[in-house]
Amino acid sequence: MSAPVQPRTRARRRLALNIGLQVVAMLGIALLVYPDAANWFARLGHNAEISGYVERVASTPPAERQRILDAAYDYNDQLEPGPLTDPYISLSEDEAQRSDVYLAYEEMLRVSGTDAVGTLSYPRLDIGLPIYHGTSDETIAKGVGHLYGTSLPVGGPSTRAVLTAHSGLPNAKLFTSLPQAQVGDTFWISVLGEDHHYRVERTETVLPGETDSLEIVEGEDWVTLFTCTPIGVNSHRFMVHAVRIADPEASGEEVIGGDGLTAGFPWWAVWFVGGSGALGWFLFAPPRKKKRKGAGAPGSGDAGAVSDSGSAEQARASDDPAPSNDG
Repeated sequence: MSAPVQPRTRARRRLALNIGLQVVAMLGIALLVYPDAANWFARLGHNAEISGYVERVASTPPAERQRILDAAYDYNDQLEPGPLTDPYISLSEDEAQRSDVYLAYEEMLRVSGTDAVGTLSYPRLDIGLPIYHGTSDETIAKGVGHLYGTSLPVGGPSTRAVLTAHSGLPNAKLFTSLPQAQVGDTFWISVLGEDHHYRVERTETVLPGETDSLEIVEGEDWVTLFTCTPIGVNSHRFMVHAVRIADPEASGEEVIGGDGLTAGFPWWAVWFVGGSGALGWFLFAPPRKKKRKGAGAPGSGDAGAVSDSGSAEQARASDDPAPSNDG
C-alpha cells in the first residue's frame, strides 16, 4: 500500500499544474490577438513614415519641389508603352531593376531623408500607406509599391499609375481590404504636397499576367490599385480602376494630416491583459475558508457545556438509591 501524499507535496503539484495552465492559456490568447497587435504596430510604423515624408516635403523649398514635379511630368510624357510584368509572378530583383534606366527611375520624386515618394489614403477601406518605388517583395510588404513601367503618380492627362501591395499578411493588413472596394468610392494620392483625388469606376478579377486593362487612356488620368486574391490562394489579381476627379474641399477632414490613419485604441492589449488576469485570479486566488456550522453563535459553547453537565448530573442522580423510610 502506497504512502499517502503529504499536503505540501499536493500543494506543490497543484501550483505547478496551475502555472502550466496559465502559460498555455496566455499563449493561446496571444495567438488570438496577434494579427490585431501586429497590424496595430505596423500602422504606427506607416504613420511614422507618412509623417516623416510630410515633414521632409514641407522642409523642401518650393522651387525644388516644382523642379522635382516637372521632372516627373517629363518622365510620364516620354514613357514608352510596353509590356508590363506582374510583380507577383517574380518578386526577385531582375536585370531591368539593376539597369541605369531603372536606377534613374528610382531617383524620380525623391526628397532627401525618406524613401517614400508619396502617400495613398483610402478612408472607406481604412487604408493609409506610404508609396515607394518598385514592387519588390520587401517593398510591397511594408507599403504600396509603384509598378515600374507605368506613369508616376503625379496625375496629368494620358497617365495611368499602377500601385500594389500585399494582402493577407499576418503582420500587416496593407491591401487586405481592397476587394471590398465599390464603384463610387474615392481615394487620393499625395505627392510633394499635392493631392490628386480619384473615383472608382470599376473593379475586376483577372488571371496573373493579364495587364490589358492597365493601358493608358488617351487624354485621361487613371490610377489602378491591385493585389492578389483570394487571400491565401493568390491565384488571381483583383484590380480597382479609378479616374481623376476634382479635389473636394472637405477631403482633409477624413484623416489626420501628415499622420495617415490613426492606429486606434489597442483593444488587443485589453483582451490579452484582461483574459490573462481573469484566468490568473481563477487559478491562484486563495480559497475561501468555510465556517463550521453553529460556530460563532453567542453563548453557544457555554450553553452546550452547561447542558452536557446537567445531563450528567441527572444520570448520576438516577443511579443513586432512593432514601428508605423504615426504622
